[in-house]
Amino acid sequence: MNLSPYIKPKSMIYTGEHVNVPTTMTHYTYNEKVMHVTQTLESDPQFKHYIQVTGLSDVSKIEALRQIYPIDSLVLEDVLNVNQRTKIEIKGSYVFAVLNFEYLLKGEVKDAYMSLVMFENTLITFHETEPLFLSPLKSLFEEHKELRERSIDYLFFQILDIITDNHLDIFDILDEQINHFEESIIENENIKQDEFYLIRKGMLDLKNKVTPTFEQLDKVMSRKHDLFKTDNQPYYDDLMDHLQRLDNRIMQSREQMRNLLDLDMNNQSTKMNKIMATLTLFSAIFIPLSFLTGFFGMNFIHFGILGYKDAVLIFSIMCALIMIGMVLFFKRKKWL
Repeated sequence: MNLSPYIKPKSMIYTGEHVNVPTTMTHYTYNEKVMHVTQTLESDPQFKHYIQVTGLSDVSKIEALRQIYPIDSLVLEDVLNVNQRTKIEIKGSYVFAVLNFEYLLKGEVKDAYMSLVMFENTLITFHETEPLFLSPLKSLFEEHKELRERSIDYLFFQILDIITDNHLDIFDILDEQINHFEESIIENENIKQDEFYLIRKGMLDLKNKVTPTFEQLDKVMSRKHDLFKTDNQPYYDDLMDHLQRLDNRIMQSREQMRNLLDLDMNNQSTKMNKIMATLTLFSAIFIPLSFLTGFFGMNFIHFGILGYKDAVLIFSIMCALIMIGMVLFFKRKKWL
């Protein structure tokens, strides 16, 4: 048995691809009156703290957080292992969360991953690259007084709310594309199957991001804990309502896409049946004509009608009458 690739527990190894991104820490120190941004890790219990860690390649810098904050080594191992599932767990005196999500950047959907640790008055987020989706936080700290006044779990709510808003925007784009395809299919137009497949894939990816977040948040909020303050509960209830409605709408859209795919296949089958019916009817029209052509084309010695001077005209008129009669018959039967 080869044990060389085995990584023992509590091994601090970064498993991501962004090894060239330097590890930096942006420290927001704030209360209801002031806010300071520094690059140090000094913690003052009279303030609330938000530390944004960008770049996970320098393991020693990340491990230095344990000198100030009692983060379990297994949790830091999960922070560095960027292939974790979405989860929100209470680890004694702090909350540990891993979030897989999507966001819009210049109209393009980007996949993102972050892990998060929340203490009584400190929130730490870990990112492989610069978290562009969190750019609204800076203005929120400056302009949204309630963010500085409320407890640290309100900041956790704000981050989840930003992620959910991005998911709602992505869903709206996908839903608009689905409606466009629906109009085309109803009008019996051909659709581009590869584009339709990409929309289905995008909706499935969004579903795999939204549903685990809702389930994990619902599980944590059902357990009363001092880290989640009672006065912030209405905000989390509203967030969970948005997540649940979004999850239901995604389910409905996926069902709609299945129905549209069935409808498109039925349309294609109907078109093919009409084409085959038309070809069959034209073949049926020419069957008696082919018979007459073969009959009068036989090389009999005694075939008196062939010597008649108007034979070609009579034969042509007879064929035309047969064709017209069969077309009228098919129209009467509504086969044509």
